[in-house]
Amino acid sequence: MTPSTAGFPAREDADAGNLTGPGSLSAETVADPRLGSGRRPDAALLRMLAYAEDAVLYVVALLLLVLGSGVLVRSISELLGSEASWPERFVVVLEELLLVLIILEIFVTVLTHLQGGRLQLEPFITVAVIAVVRHILSIVVRLAIPGAPVQSRFGLAELAANAGVAFLLVAALALNRWSESRHSA
Repeated sequence: MTPSTAGFPAREDADAGNLTGPGSLSAETVADPRLGSGRRPDAALLRMLAYAEDAVLYVVALLLLVLGSGVLVRSISELLGSEASWPERFVVVLEELLLVLIILEIFVTVLTHLQGGRLQLEPFITVAVIAVVRHILSIVVRLAIPGAPVQSRFGLAELAANAGVAFLLVAALALNRWSESRHSA
């Protein structure tokens, strides 16, 4: 896709293959499927709302990028400046890096939507898998610290439940990929 002169990505019309951007919209060649037919009486309002949605998505994408960068910088400084033992620092930094991966996966999803792509299930399943693995790591760290036996039993039950959730999410991811490959073939 080629960017328009206004800085917004061009959108491809699924039926006609037309590329349009904010500077080249006309009643006959409205390419954004959210706008419907250019002959509608509310086409101008729909166009304005679509641009507002794009503006909000650009702000969200920028904030996600800034947030991910901030978490990355903080995790590096925590790795270098922490007084904790090396294994504890390693686990904390690993959790932070997984958080950065979650943020970047959402960022890529927003960018894909801004480029006119469809909303896909796979990035959300991937984010869920990463979040569950991150939570499993925090449980393992809590279990490694000596505590009461009741806490250990609860932690083990929580760990088993999260492992089951991770297994189901990976199965859902495999099923989604199998379904997509079957439909594209």
